[in-house]
Amino acid sequence: MRVQTYFTKLLQVFSPLPVNFSREYEHADKQQLSRSYSISGTLCTPKDVQLKDVEHVQYLIHGVGFDSSYWDFAVPGKDEYSYVSAAADAGYTTFRYDRLGTGLSEHPSDTYNEVQAPTDLAIATKLLSMLKDGQIGGQKFSKVVGVGHSYGSEQVQALSATVPHLLDGILLQGFSMNAYVTGGKQLLTSGAYSTASQVFPERFKDADLASTYFVTLAPQTQQLNFWYFPFYSDAAFQRNRETEQPVTQGVLFTQGVLMQNATQFTGPVHVVTGAEDWPFCFLDCYAVPANSTRKSIPEYVQELYPAVSDFSVYIPENTGHAVNAHYSAPQVYQEMLGFVRKVLSG
Repeated sequence: MRVQTYFTKLLQVFSPLPVNFSREYEHADKQQLSRSYSISGTLCTPKDVQLKDVEHVQYLIHGVGFDSSYWDFAVPGKDEYSYVSAAADAGYTTFRYDRLGTGLSEHPSDTYNEVQAPTDLAIATKLLSMLKDGQIGGQKFSKVVGVGHSYGSEQVQALSATVPHLLDGILLQGFSMNAYVTGGKQLLTSGAYSTASQVFPERFKDADLASTYFVTLAPQTQQLNFWYFPFYSDAAFQRNRETEQPVTQGVLFTQGVLMQNATQFTGPVHVVTGAEDWPFCFLDCYAVPANSTRKSIPEYVQELYPAVSDFSVYIPENTGHAVNAHYSAPQVYQEMLGFVRKVLSG
């Protein structure tokens, strides 16, 4: 219980800070991290439909609380929630992977100095380079669309700023300019994050997870962060709860450092955020100041892309943060794939 007590105290320190938490709480010196990690990924190439182009791929990065199965979300007897299947039906190859500390990827014991946002970005950059160089599946991909969800979108956005030449377009799902101000802090405090092995002892008791791997405390706190009732099925909610993935203390407190101006990126940018997204829109994505030139909160993302002429936003109604698990998912996928089609056919 001491770990939980200290973590809750950190939340109290973190929430009111107007600046980056790590810079306030940690020593300013940086340490070089040089490690090799085991990362689990899946490359899916359509077989039963006409492949649009063997050299094109969507690069999918999931967010907090999920592993890469977020993109292949499965409810027993249904395939309508799988973005991977929708993409395959449309003839597009996808690559998704479990972030460090989730799913079948490695779970390091140092959950602050190792499993944190800068490490995740370094891994994302390496895997993207491997895709381009033909080191994944033996196929060099000449065109890549980066697709993220929530914290995964923060990584895709950072990739467009740090390695813009490796991406031809990006799609940021469950994202807004509030990624640090409300996104991280809303998710942290309202999720009431607690030690994963205590919340789900039957799942994690033999996983040898450090006590600073966290999950949302209860179904109610997960609902508050990710879901918008009643526009999802009980089966989808239960499936997500049963498969919720842990997140480290390091990721929770450092995720806000990734977002940056992408001054050199010129490819198309598309933002897809549910109208009732809790972490990034506080349940109303149209709640902008009366004198604003923007019509919605996600539209402010354009400020990160001064060199982009093709910027667009889609806000599906009756949809919370976990976009892929709501009833609206099939329609959202078709809209997303319309953007992908435009990027890859251009």
